[in-house]
Amino acid sequence: MKAKEFTCCICGKVCSGYGNNPYGAMWRDPNTNEIVEFDPKPEDVCCDDCNSRYVIPGRLYKMNRSHK
Repeated sequence: MKAKEFTCCICGKVCSGYGNNPYGAMWRDPNTNEIVEFDPKPEDVCCDDCNSRYVIPGRLYKMNRSHK
């Protein structure tokens, strides 16, 4: 059975597998040093690299900010 192919909604890389929910992704804009929050569409999926690099840290950041 061939794995499903998808295009990561954050980096644009074509990947195979199920993908990840990109909700909560954020990063710093290298030009302005401001935090950018990604606003995904319901059908968007991201790759494992972007999930580890942008989504999980973004969710943790939001969670920590909401407890202060």
